[in-house]
Amino acid sequence: MKKLRYHLMLIIGFSLTAVLTGCLCYKPEVRPKTLPNATLGNPYFAKIEVFGGHANRRHFYYDIQPEKSGLELSPRGLGTKRVSYNDFEVKGTPKVTGTISIELSGTTYGTNTCPGKDFKKVYTIKVEE
Repeated sequence: MKKLRYHLMLIIGFSLTAVLTGCLCYKPEVRPKTLPNATLGNPYFAKIEVFGGHANRRHFYYDIQPEKSGLELSPRGLGTKRVSYNDFEVKGTPKVTGTISIELSGTTYGTNTCPGKDFKKVYTIKVEE
């Protein structure tokens, strides 16, 4: 009877561990949901953050269209030893009217219990005169 209770507790413990570690594997989220609009010729600044894991710099990609929009995306701490690919700054002075799109994507590092996860977000900034 003691052996049966021991094995039953062991099975429950392993099952509970598997469920809990599976629940702790978060899907990355890119915030904010939208970026503020901009005005042609006026300085622009906005922050973007990736939550739910440590972003892998080797698997990070971004694209700003149109290319010569006047806006740039850079990770916080660029040029230092502590560059963060979870925190970004969009800054510059818009040189075009219309729509500027910023697409970013990447993956997070995996852990012992959770694999790395992909994230992707497309922002649209309306530039008015």
